[in-house]
Amino acid sequence: MATITAVGIKNIWYADPAKVTGDLTGTLLGTILKDPTTKKVPNVHQDTWSLDEAEPSTTQYKNQLTDGIYRQSKEMGEVTMNFAIGQYDYETKAAFMGGTGTETTWKRARGVTNIEKCMVALTEDDQYCVFPKASIVARNAETDDAVAISVVATALEPDNTDVSSEYWFDASEVTDAASIMSVSSK
Repeated sequence: MATITAVGIKNIWYADPAKVTGDLTGTLLGTILKDPTTKKVPNVHQDTWSLDEAEPSTTQYKNQLTDGIYRQSKEMGEVTMNFAIGQYDYETKAAFMGGTGTETTWKRARGVTNIEKCMVALTEDDQYCVFPKASIVARNAETDDAVAISVVATALEPDNTDVSSEYWFDASEVTDAASIMSVSSK
């Protein structure tokens, strides 16, 4: 059995969550990554990448007769991918922040925008982490004297009950992984 450490970040892609049509496999992930509508995040500003899972919240219930805890309920914490895009184009800004982006302009949408993406991260030690459906919250953020796009992608429960909220694959499981990793940018 291989030992993984999931160190750092090599690439991040985003796609339409509808592309995950069933229980995710390495073959399906390879197909999604090769799809021309799947986009690659162009830049991740130094030291902003993280994958976090919040501690679950628990409630204990006591037996009044003994003052001992006799059961507990648990609410799982959210799982998030966090990063800042330090160099980007207006189409990328629109993809994460909503609004309208062209080659030379971006206009913020009026009101609240709800953005959902399939998020795929590839670590430096070739481990894929996939959120088939993620809620995207993005904002302008100052990073080292520049305006970056700060992104928090929170894993959601997919509409399809055959699909889990998070998957991990070794690159050897992903069809044509070597050719996907060598593609510079879409």
